[in-house]
Amino acid sequence: MSDKNVCIVVPFHKSTLNNYEKKSLKTIIKHFDKEKKYLVSYIENPIKINGFERINLNKNYFLNIKTYNSLCLSKKFYEQFKSYQYILLCQLDVLVLKNNLREFINFNLSYIGAPSGKKHPLDRKRKKLWGRRYFCNGGFSLRKVNDFLQVLNSEKINFPINYYCLYEANKSGYIKFFHLYLRTFFSKTKRKGEFFAENFYLHEDSFWTYFANLFYKDYKLPTIDQSNNFCFDGEPNFFYKKNNMKLPMALHGHFDYINFLRKFNINI
Repeated sequence: MSDKNVCIVVPFHKSTLNNYEKKSLKTIIKHFDKEKKYLVSYIENPIKINGFERINLNKNYFLNIKTYNSLCLSKKFYEQFKSYQYILLCQLDVLVLKNNLREFINFNLSYIGAPSGKKHPLDRKRKKLWGRRYFCNGGFSLRKVNDFLQVLNSEKINFPINYYCLYEANKSGYIKFFHLYLRTFFSKTKRKGEFFAENFYLHEDSFWTYFANLFYKDYKLPTIDQSNNFCFDGEPNFFYKKNNMKLPMALHGHFDYINFLRKFNINI
């Protein structure tokens, strides 16, 4: 049964799919067969995907990672989907394992994505994870459209004494953060959220995880356990143990997930 409150959104900049992207697309189509699906690209890109409605935006959004971040921080992007409560953004490095979207929609979150892992400081090869870092990776993420537009349309910026802002500012640098905060606060622009997002210095998912609540007090984020159950990103055996030996809705990022899934007799 389809859920009319959510649509599947696949941004893509290339004209052809590699083998892994084809596998990714296969899982998206299989598990979201009833949901409305959109391919977001630019008009000059000839790629077509059966079952996906095409949305063309400015080619400048698809030049590199920096411009893609601008796309995911732009009001124009989310305005394309105002008729939906949520979008599920799926980059084509995700392998979808099941469709339990309704479970996560019922949490009434503004945003959810996979957490990241902390690498052990004494592991010289930096291969093993020893903990989870609070984060919501944007590559496979559920986004509440109205809340995102509320953030970008906000005409004020709140005082930054909250856990999420300070958590990330401590990692990425207080100077950069407070410089942008003050620029935004004293800016004569009407939309403070949009100004902050347009001048943001990290990846777009860092904004939506840590700083969006500066602009919308009802912006709601998941717990780290909810994120872990939503998606794995990185060493799947580690996140599988943290998730009480349960598979999530999807696996995202560059990892040998195909081999990992064989022990569950799952063939992509």
